[in-house]
Amino acid sequence: MQIPTQLDDASKDPLPLPVRQSRLWIWITPALSVAILAVVAWNFRSFDIQQLHAAVPTNPFFWVIFFAYYFTGIIFDFLIFRWLWGIPAEGVIALARKNVTNELIVDYLGEAYFYSWARRKLRMESSPFGAVKDVAILSAVVANVFTLAMMAFVYPYARDFNIGLTSSALAGSIGVIMVISIIVALFSRRIFSLTRRQLIGISGLHVARLIFTNGLLALAWSIALPDVAVGWWLLLATAKMLLSRLPLISNKDVIFAAVAVLAVGRDTDIQLLIALMTTLILLTHLTIGAALAIGDLVTIAPKSKEAKA
Repeated sequence: MQIPTQLDDASKDPLPLPVRQSRLWIWITPALSVAILAVVAWNFRSFDIQQLHAAVPTNPFFWVIFFAYYFTGIIFDFLIFRWLWGIPAEGVIALARKNVTNELIVDYLGEAYFYSWARRKLRMESSPFGAVKDVAILSAVVANVFTLAMMAFVYPYARDFNIGLTSSALAGSIGVIMVISIIVALFSRRIFSLTRRQLIGISGLHVARLIFTNGLLALAWSIALPDVAVGWWLLLATAKMLLSRLPLISNKDVIFAAVAVLAVGRDTDIQLLIALMTTLILLTHLTIGAALAIGDLVTIAPKSKEAKA
């Protein structure tokens, strides 16, 4: 049996870009850095650091779990592209910037940045566009399938809760997820560029990422409110992921807070905990984004001189 090679996959990819890139590409990363700094400056206006510090749990293990939760997605992306391309450790920084760009500016703009980074840093026989595209699509599809599976499990319980989630909105959201997943399945040969073995491996890593992130989030919540059983937090972490994937549902944070209060009680503590985690995640995005942006702007002169040489 003949094993497909990277050259076999290249026929489905766009033509490789030339190694020498135009000056426009040189300024893309600095421009992105300036945009991130602008977002950072805007968001830091309203931060009350003292109030945030007072709300953070005193258990130092909370920070270990929180940062493990935050970086899980980045690490799994690194494992995927390390397997596909053999990217160096520097790829973790590029993937961190991809994550921050998606979260702070525009979704999937981070993929565009990572594509340009791969073109500049890696020597390939074909354009990396196909792999970046496939990984992003598989991430969404795997999350959608996982969501549908979990919806079937929790729906008998969710329909008994009066949490402001209408049946029509829920049915419409499930319908959208199913249609998207079916379309991807039907046209998979035209959509995907990677081999079947690679697609299966990437899907497995995406499933592992979902399991790890939900487990770590539940553990962080459990440390913050230790008198609530971890099992409840696992269910709530799953509920949070479900709500985040439903496209026609508005006020998702409000609905999730209502679910948490109904399941656990202690409405004030739950609302403070949800607000705390949301704020910490945003603050981490802003801090990492600012650090990477400043690093880029500091080194912009040497890079531009090299490009002109």
